[in-house]
Amino acid sequence: MENQTKFIIQMDADCGELANIPEDKLIEWLFYCIDKKSIKTDTILWEGHPFIEQESPCNNTANYKKFRDKGINIMQEIIDECHKRGIKAYYHHRFSEVDKVSSPEAKKHGYKNDTSIGRNEIKQKHKDWLIKTWWQEGLWNLASSELQEFKLEYITKTMTEYSFDGICIDFLRHLPCLPVGKQWEYRECATEFMSKLKTDMNNLKRPVAVGAKLPENGEACRADGFDVEKWVKIGAVDFVIGGSRTINPDIGWYKKITRDSNTSVYCCWDTWHVSDAYHHQTREFYRGMLSNWVDQGVDGIVAFNFSPAPVEELLKLLPPDEIKNCLGRDFSDFYNILNEENQKEKALKYVAERRGGYPFLTGCGGNNVFAPLPEPIPNDETPLDIKIDVCGQFGDRKAEARFVITNAKSFCDKFKIFLNGVEIENFEEDYYYMDRQIFWPEPQPITYSNACYKSNPRPILEIKADIDAGLLKNGENKLSIAVIDRRNYMLDSDSINVERAEILVNER
Repeated sequence: MENQTKFIIQMDADCGELANIPEDKLIEWLFYCIDKKSIKTDTILWEGHPFIEQESPCNNTANYKKFRDKGINIMQEIIDECHKRGIKAYYHHRFSEVDKVSSPEAKKHGYKNDTSIGRNEIKQKHKDWLIKTWWQEGLWNLASSELQEFKLEYITKTMTEYSFDGICIDFLRHLPCLPVGKQWEYRECATEFMSKLKTDMNNLKRPVAVGAKLPENGEACRADGFDVEKWVKIGAVDFVIGGSRTINPDIGWYKKITRDSNTSVYCCWDTWHVSDAYHHQTREFYRGMLSNWVDQGVDGIVAFNFSPAPVEELLKLLPPDEIKNCLGRDFSDFYNILNEENQKEKALKYVAERRGGYPFLTGCGGNNVFAPLPEPIPNDETPLDIKIDVCGQFGDRKAEARFVITNAKSFCDKFKIFLNGVEIENFEEDYYYMDRQIFWPEPQPITYSNACYKSNPRPILEIKADIDAGLLKNGENKLSIAVIDRRNYMLDSDSINVERAEILVNER
């Protein structure tokens, strides 16, 4: 069955190697998967920083300067290449970018220092436009009317200079953008900005779609100061992207608030800063996640931080020592999983979300703060109930439930497990299981692809059980676990924690 869900690429092409790719090969490399692997994409969201003059000169990249110095308008050439292929090109604008400055914070958060650049002169001059927060230079404050005017002027100038078909404001990449602790109190500032942006884009001499990347659910949007429901009612957005690194965005909430509008709802998967401890997963995992999204009615799926071409193609252009930061996985694999035939006849994995792992914010969006795991199991035999969304009905299939647990003691702690209230009596315990993406007993680190594996993992408990797939519901399911006998727990300050809870439906 043909999948009608749009496949959208978010292209962050400034992945370290771009400056060294020969100019005559750049377009070929950027469009490799589209041209050579037959990816059918409606839209490409182009991250602006590699090719566009930035609002703060200190953030202009070496790539932009290289092409500018040669008199080449590389961004417009790329847009033209999109249009030749019938693809819409949108400007993906990070509302608050981290500055490419020399500072301790840059190194701490994984950004390379460049002592030749210095500080952000605009932020130094207009400190009343800033929120003092996790980023040393400060982040832009939407509560400042002067800052709004500055941002709108820059965006309108950019959209006038380049023939983009739309613009997406990425609020989620770096938060906060409103005074901390008062985000909802200042929500009208964000609403005013999006309304003005829509008006400015309507005044251009061509149709321009306006959208925003936002937190994954209504609670997180409220906590971060985004009154998305009002944005939709006043027609400020043509599309919204709910989440960026979230396995279970609340698509139902987004579809509800956009029901009587023309606003499209998309979800995004960032394969670099993925949901905590779910890097480099199997096809079963992506199949389960994407089928859930499609079944819940998402209009499009955004693939972010994938490479434009396979690594072997980059090796034809650059020596191996120059591609150490390559994103690796290309867009075609994700696209093929989304569009494969008989998707639900194949194996699917459904998992409970994990909190944390994303350091580039103060707020809710992007950190999955409402996710159920990790979570301690009560010591009083009360089951810990964990929500897992499943799409489809699998009564004639084999299925499996799985937990990964820390701090359990072998041959001492006894458990019971349940699926939707029904006890699963037979299960296997492996107290010597190794999970390299769970860093226990150390704190879980920042989540990004170069730091997702623990070099010396400690043995932890894995519980696996065959389950009756007929017990699975289409929608929300409850996978539960209880400690029914824990020796000497009053003398042990450590909780027994559930790190993972998963359901695997095997291939028919």
